[in-house]
Formats: sequence, structure tokens, C-alpha cells
Amino acid sequence: MALRRVLVAAALAVRTPAAGLVAASLIVSCGGGGKETKKPKAKKPKGDPTAALAAARAAAKAGDIDTAHAKYGEAGKAKPDVAITEEHVKFLLEHALPDQAVQVSRTWYEANPADAKGALIHTNALIGAGDFVTALEVAEGLIGLDDKNAAGYEARGRAKVLASMIDEGLEDLRKAAELEPRNAVYLTSYGSGLEQAKRPDEAALQLRAAIELEPENARALRLLGVVRRAQFEAMESVSWLIKATKADPNDPEGWYQLAVSQNDMADNLEAEVSAQKATALAPTVTRYWYAYGEMLRINKKFDEASNAYRNALEGKPPHPKAAGKLAKVLYENGKPAEAEVFLTGLLQTDRNNADLYFNLGFAYSAQKKYKLAVEALEKYLQLASKDDGLRKPAEAELKILKKKIK
Repeated sequence: MALRRVLVAAALAVRTPAAGLVAASLIVSCGGGGKETKKPKAKKPKGDPTAALAAARAAAKAGDIDTAHAKYGEAGKAKPDVAITEEHVKFLLEHALPDQAVQVSRTWYEANPADAKGALIHTNALIGAGDFVTALEVAEGLIGLDDKNAAGYEARGRAKVLASMIDEGLEDLRKAAELEPRNAVYLTSYGSGLEQAKRPDEAALQLRAAIELEPENARALRLLGVVRRAQFEAMESVSWLIKATKADPNDPEGWYQLAVSQNDMADNLEAEVSAQKATALAPTVTRYWYAYGEMLRINKKFDEASNAYRNALEGKPPHPKAAGKLAKVLYENGKPAEAEVFLTGLLQTDRNNADLYFNLGFAYSAQKKYKLAVEALEKYLQLASKDDGLRKPAEAELKILKKKIK
């Protein structure tokens, strides 16, 4: 199965009122009764921000997500700084921790409501968390303060596109690029929006323009690789994605997309290497583990594939296809009883999962439990959508099983 079909699960949303962006900047403090009020001396933050930030980066590089998160927090407390907040939020979003990212960005945003940079960081965190409504509110505040704010239009445009307000979102993204036509970031975002709107030809034009301005723009290189794959130019797609991973070797999404295109080229050994790098850089992202499991299974490394699928199940949210693929690896490699126990356990709490019944049918069949196999596959056919790709193999297996029962 081509990895391009792998879907991303929605992340947790956290809501924050946007009114503070404007209102808080208008508040004026005054003392009561005309008397001068003495302000308490502000306490200096404790700790060494430089050491904490270095420790956070080292932990992130080593894959110690919890320690990195904690050290970034220490650095931010020791030295409240928008640059530290931005790096912390980016780290959390890259490691599929959007709720924590929103908490961090909201803390800065609420303490510094007139800071446009902080508002953008908060908008990005909200977008990453899937809370597009609040993201739109915060971006609206930016544009309300300055109707020529290209960054505000860009942020609002991304939120609208992801909220399925495609045409309105593209108009905002176009506006941002029009306001700052030499800004590669805005051209890249416009190209990304066009790609999501399934307009690959237009997307490619914007992304090429962004790369012409910034040849090492890893995001634009990655997106152009995705677009060229959608245009059935797999070889060129691989070329752009290799450039993307060279421009930013620490971007897990670049390695993941490279694995997808390498798989399309049937270069599955290289795809395995690329998918493994994605999991190493972002070990909490379940779709990376699922992709890695797929490559390992295709390359007949079944024990390693099982471990990868288990990681895809243990993360949050668990990958929806990982359970079925783990069962498939088990029953196709001499462990059908183990697959049966695994699947029946899952069905205790997920009784309407068609994929589980499909694989349970084959697990039963491998043990010559033909009547149970028929029941499981028939249940799969009841639950599965009419265009489900597993229908044909299920129907073919049912014909064979019914003959064996006779």
C-alpha cells in the first residue's frame, strides 16, 4: 500500500479568548484615592537561562522529550523571552504535543498581549492543536491593529484553509504574499494552501518562487516534493525531498515525506532508512512509526515491524491502521493465535472497527477456524464502507472459506 494514504489524526484543541490582544494594551494603572501607590520590587527570576536552554537543546537532540520540555520551561522562567517561547512551542509541535504548545504560547500571549510576535506564536500553536476558531480570533486581532500586517493575513489564511474555508483562506494567503512579494515564508504558505486545495500546478509556481528567493528554504523544498509527487513525478519528488532533508536534517516531516516518495519509487530499503530517521527525530508521532512499520514489513523484517506498529499504537493518538497491520504481521508469520488474542481484546472496547474484523477473519482462517473466520469477514463487510480497499480480498477469502466449510 502506498504510504501516501496514511492520514494524520486530529490533535487536542485548547481555547483562548482573543480579546486580550487589543483590550489589555489599553489598560492604564492608577492608584486609589489620589495617593501614590508603592509598587513592590519585582523579583528577579532564578536560574541560568543559558544553561537551561543548552540543556533543553541537548535533551531534544538525544530524544529525551520530557527533559527537553522541562528545561525549556526553566529557561523561559529564568529569562522571559519571546525567542525562547518560540523555540519551545516549535519543539512541542514537532513532537506532537500541541496541548503543551498551546499552554506555553498562551502564557506568553496573556502576559504580553500587545506583542505581535507572541500573538503569531500563539496562533501557530492553536493551528497545530486544531483549534482554528481561536486561531482565527487571535489573527483577527493582529489585522485589526494593522490592516497591512502580512503576518496576520498569513496566519489567518493558514487557519482558514485548515478549517476548510479554502477560498477565504487562499485570499488571505494571497494578500500576505502581495503585501510582501519578496517574503519566501508567505510565498511558501500560499503554495502550501494551494497544495491543500488540490491545485498543484499553481502551488508549484509559488513554491518555486519561494525557493528562488531562499534556495535553502526547507519547508518550500519539502512542499514542492509533495506537490511533484501529486503530479506523478516521483523521481523529481525524491530529488526535492533530498534537498529538503539536507537543508534541515532535523525536520522529521521532511524524512517522512521522503520515505513516502521513495516507497512510490519502490525504493523500500531507502524508504526504511528515511522513515527510521523521522521516528528518531519525533518519537511521539504515531504516523511516523506506522510508516516505519510498513517499510519494515515490506522489507520482511517482521519482528522490527511489530515493534514499530506497537509504538504507533502506544502514542497519542494511536494510529488507526496500526492494530490491523500488527495482527497481519503476526498471523502471516506463524503467530495466528497471538493475533487472535490481540484482536479479540481490542474488539472488547472497539466493536465497530471494520479493520479489526478483517484481520481477525484471516487470523481464524490461519488456524483453520473456518466458521469463525466467515463470521468475522461478514462482520467486516457489514461495517466497511463501500469503497474500502479491503473488500475485494475479504470477498475472495469468504468464497474459499465457504467451500471449505461444505
